[in-house]
Amino acid sequence: MKDTHKRQKETDISGKMGVFHSLQNRIQGWFQPSDPDHELIDYVVNIIEPKLKLAKDYRKRLRGPLEICREHCRAMVAEIPGPIKLKRNGHGGGPFVRAAFAKSELLEDLLNQADLARSSALLSGTVRVALLTMTSREKTIFGRKQFGDLMVADAAMRSVTFTDHAMVGLSTTLESSRQALEKHSLDILAEAAARQLSEIRTRLVDLNQRQERLRAMEKMFGSGTRASMGCVFVPYDPEKAKKQKQIEQLLAETEDEIASTRRRSETPDDWLTIVENILSKPDDILNMQLISLRLNWKNVLTDDPSEKADTITFATFTMADEMQREGVLVEYEIG
Repeated sequence: MKDTHKRQKETDISGKMGVFHSLQNRIQGWFQPSDPDHELIDYVVNIIEPKLKLAKDYRKRLRGPLEICREHCRAMVAEIPGPIKLKRNGHGGGPFVRAAFAKSELLEDLLNQADLARSSALLSGTVRVALLTMTSREKTIFGRKQFGDLMVADAAMRSVTFTDHAMVGLSTTLESSRQALEKHSLDILAEAAARQLSEIRTRLVDLNQRQERLRAMEKMFGSGTRASMGCVFVPYDPEKAKKQKQIEQLLAETEDEIASTRRRSETPDDWLTIVENILSKPDDILNMQLISLRLNWKNVLTDDPSEKADTITFATFTMADEMQREGVLVEYEIG
């Protein structure tokens, strides 16, 4: 009998210890570092739309598209030319610096602004590496130009200027700067996805407002058995029936579009499907290509091999075929 009670007591203690260890392991799990992939997914979701977390298996569904985005960002950043060494006095740096900065003061001001940036204050050492971005513009100028044995006094030529300089991904090493640029590129993709999702959701609001306006117009013109009531609000119009038919057609088309849009964008699960499709094609949002230009000392484009000129190469970033920036990696010393 005593042996039975002893075994029962040991079983109870063992069960309680099992529960204790299970709870202990769970608590330790809460305080251990979480899955880096989960952190990245949640980071991107918080940028796009936090309510996406309400969709079932949102992390699982976004893991693939986000990996496509990360690989796209890595591939772009890896191809950026440079780093080109800059000096505050404007000397050095070669043809690219001469082409990119019309005056040495512009370069010095840019580096001084970068030194004063909050991110720079948190960095150690004196070496800085970053992506120099600019906007390029071509314009037609007229001047003297040699065409074989013929000198033309008023020839049309294309001149390139670079303006709106800025530093991105400021860091102390090339590797850490590339990592910062990869994250910056991913942020751009996430923000673009957020805008596209917002536009789709806003579209449903706009359609509902259009539907209400068309319904109000339909009532003013009168419809069905109450068609004569329209005369109270609308003066006699021989084309009333034609206009009324147009309103009815527009209303029917709007209602169909509302139904279609609602099926695609009404719930967090619908939003997640939209975001999956957007992030699976990052090249449609942000892409890069290398550009080489042969410029003479006046920044005039030339393909004449006999003319003294330099070839500069830089990356051209295009965002959704709307915004374009040129860039090259640079390195310089502070102060």
